[in-house]
Amino acid sequence: MSSARAGDTEAAELRVNQRIGGGNLVTHLAGKSTQMYQALHGVGARLGRMDSYGWRTLTRVPTPHDFDAAMLEAHQNGIMPLILLEYEGSYQFLNPSQPIGSYQDWFAAGQAMAKRFRPGGDWGRENGIPDWGATVFTAINEPDVQATIPRKDYHDALAGLADGIHSVDPKLRVVPGGFATCNSHGDATLRGYGPAIADLLEDGRLDGIDLHTYYNDKWYPMTRGRAFSVQTCFDRIKQAMGLTREINFYATEFNVARAGAWEDEQVAARLFLSAIWDQLAVVGKDGRAPVSVLAFPWNLGDTPDVDGLAYAMAAGEKPWSPEARSLVTKTVLQLAGHMRIVSIDRRLALYRLSGPDADLIVWQNIAGWTDRPGRAVELDLPEWTRSVEVWAWDGLQRRIEAKPGRFFVDGLNANETYMFRVPRP
Repeated sequence: MSSARAGDTEAAELRVNQRIGGGNLVTHLAGKSTQMYQALHGVGARLGRMDSYGWRTLTRVPTPHDFDAAMLEAHQNGIMPLILLEYEGSYQFLNPSQPIGSYQDWFAAGQAMAKRFRPGGDWGRENGIPDWGATVFTAINEPDVQATIPRKDYHDALAGLADGIHSVDPKLRVVPGGFATCNSHGDATLRGYGPAIADLLEDGRLDGIDLHTYYNDKWYPMTRGRAFSVQTCFDRIKQAMGLTREINFYATEFNVARAGAWEDEQVAARLFLSAIWDQLAVVGKDGRAPVSVLAFPWNLGDTPDVDGLAYAMAAGEKPWSPEARSLVTKTVLQLAGHMRIVSIDRRLALYRLSGPDADLIVWQNIAGWTDRPGRAVELDLPEWTRSVEVWAWDGLQRRIEAKPGRFFVDGLNANETYMFRVPRP
């Protein structure tokens, strides 16, 4: 059994640009992923989820070379991949059947993938980039949607994967593929798949959980308060598992659905700024320290004819052009990409970040999220303050001369998230 934990870098130490990315970078489409790379570059993201449907044979022998071309393409584009081994419960009903496999099958797969694609792995040395490679490995995306994989088999597969990967390098992170049903059905047990892997999270073989969150005006309305935050699902799921160990939070899919009352592009974009900070500011047991590792919007690369109006974040292709939610992502990365989160006040929904050239204070001015919603906010500004920039979902609103200490900013809109940038002199 591995005693591995979450790698060398704690979640609290990650810069924002080390957390935001997108996907999917599908291995069999290597060389045909121009739109996705243009989208990642267009918003300033540095990470991508790379998934494979051909990572093993029908007899469950791992085929890590399936990732070779896609890994090289990612490196050439300056994108760091996390690896996803795809498996759906429906595969067991195919002809020929593709059962999930045993602990030993998944141990062999984890060992093969880590040996080849970790930093310092075989693939990197073969390509002259020995210090580059994947540090996060995931598998079995959204098992709780079809819910046809036996829970014990699911547990044993992830145990094997984690032990195989950690047999190569105990610092690599292993995370179950994203869960959907806390968001879609309010099910904190994730249809039983959460408690099934509780022991693997408790002993550190799994670094954390990946939650897919699609905010929706009917089914998951963030405008109705913190009950519809990802923090609420994260806390409820940990409680259902009975965890005592601190675990990390991952999000390889989230978005604000352009549908119903939120169909207007500007409305969805305004709420999307709130969604990004909901994903980035997830805290652990102490209620203050961030445990978010990843926050990946879905889908930066897709146009409405591919993904439908609700989730498509591209307005056009060849070349890629951004929809308003993508522009919000770009603004967040431009302002906060090089910053680290230094404090989170969940009661007031105030988050403070610090970087080499500025500090940033984020306020989620949404009733039910902050205890003091309104048209003004009191900020505690650093001693070197000379001015404050007020940013919203649609960009810079104004610049204000300011002094250190307590400072009020008024003239703000209700039910909107703001970012206050304090440049260093």
